[in-house]
Amino acid sequence: MRSILASFAITALIIALPCVSAESYSIFGTATYSNAVPVETGKIQVECEEFEYDCHTFRGTEVTTDMKGEFTIILDLDESYDGAEIFLALKGERFSHIIDLEESRNPPSGSVNQDIILQQDSPPAPLFTGLACGGAVIAIAFIAALDRKPAPSLSRTQQRTTTLEIVSCPICGEKTERYLLIRHLIIDHETDPSEAPLIAEGATSEEE
Repeated sequence: MRSILASFAITALIIALPCVSAESYSIFGTATYSNAVPVETGKIQVECEEFEYDCHTFRGTEVTTDMKGEFTIILDLDESYDGAEIFLALKGERFSHIIDLEESRNPPSGSVNQDIILQQDSPPAPLFTGLACGGAVIAIAFIAALDRKPAPSLSRTQQRTTTLEIVSCPICGEKTERYLLIRHLIIDHETDPSEAPLIAEGATSEEE
């Protein structure tokens, strides 16, 4: 008796299998920005509403658009998923898609078209961005160059006088060039480095 029941159950299962067999459901289309520029190498991911349990089987399915923005998403499903809602997420935007098995079985077989048009504009091309930044830097440099005032030139006599100005050390009276006075105070008189410039300011020139 048990063998007869087992045989009957197996036969019923085999008969029922074609009714729940999975079929390929393909969604194809083109993804573009609002300014009609194709979304190149953009990741499209299948998402679901929290309580749309029929969709959860496909959650996380992901494809990448090609250089023309074209994409194809292939799902394996059966009759029980007909009418289920899924979302195609791309660059922070979501687009609803209702699974329609009847439409997918019409020529071309197993395919349903759904184009995606984002609300956002395409980002500027890297080359254009680089040229714009480079142009801005050049413009700023040019304006700075125009605004820069030339330093007043000194005559050779003035340069020689400034370079060779002789002063007397406020401590020992020794004559030395002004630019060497601070070093003289620190080394020869062991003056604190923070006080040496103040003492050097009081040195009188030999020309005065």
